[in-house]
Amino acid sequence: MTYLKTGLLLTLSFITLQCSAQKKVDKKNHTALSSAVTKMNIQKIVLEEMTRGSRRMVTITPTSKIVEVNRQVKQVATQTAEWTAILENLSAEKLSRLETFEAPTTKRYYDGAFSADIKITAGDKVYTSQSFDSGTPPNEISEFYFSVAKNFKDR
Repeated sequence: MTYLKTGLLLTLSFITLQCSAQKKVDKKNHTALSSAVTKMNIQKIVLEEMTRGSRRMVTITPTSKIVEVNRQVKQVATQTAEWTAILENLSAEKLSRLETFEAPTTKRYYDGAFSADIKITAGDKVYTSQSFDSGTPPNEISEFYFSVAKNFKDR
């Protein structure tokens, strides 16, 4: 019985140590991600979606967010946590290849969906995506797209 208790205690101690080591690795990876995003120097993100007779646009900066739906504009402050969460879905590699990602569907060609595009201003350069159907972005940027597009609903 004593051996069983000792074995159980050692096993639990080992598991606890492994979990704390994993937390340290996760924190280190998060810090590396944050510094990479900071190095990209992203100043503005614009998502524009339009079709005949209707237009939606959200412009997000580190300090403000402007949501425009059919010429009705609403401006609010951007929370630091929200800005960070949006940027976590974007890497330097994705940013540099943004214009090469192809749309998976073509409903926008016959007004079956809003035509959407993303423009990201980083430093002196503006990165622009190819047009894609609203709600169906290229797979490579889908998480990023949905983190920005949710602002239409928050309006």
